[in-house]
Amino acid sequence: MFDKILVPVDGSEAAWRALDYACALGKQFHSRISIVHVVQAHYTLPTIGINGEVPFLSINIEEVETTGYKIIELAKERMAEYPNFEATLEFGHPAERVLSLVKNDSYDLIVIGSRGLSGISEFFLGSISANVSQYSPIPVMIVK
Repeated sequence: MFDKILVPVDGSEAAWRALDYACALGKQFHSRISIVHVVQAHYTLPTIGINGEVPFLSINIEEVETTGYKIIELAKERMAEYPNFEATLEFGHPAERVLSLVKNDSYDLIVIGSRGLSGISEFFLGSISANVSQYSPIPVMIVK
């Protein structure tokens, strides 16, 4: 039923619980699990600046990328007992990248944490899990 499961992780407790759920499902269905962490180079602030421009907060991309690779390594450690998985780092907006991966590959399920680490922008713009579940063409399991 679930040959390929996509699990976005961001280092939050909800993401690790989602990965645990994906593993339990994966063992039952002998699924391939794809873990992805999406690095976002900047965050848009939920305000409008002078002249109607949307200000953004630049972040040192090297630091964010390094943190991203650490999260991927933690995910790999958690998957040590699971025989069939891959873990990758992507760049872009998390919800958009996850949906793009689903569109371009043959996933059967997304397992995602209910609340991640994206902070105040998530409060104003809607959570990543909500956006993924709303626009995904495949089933989405949101883990609390």
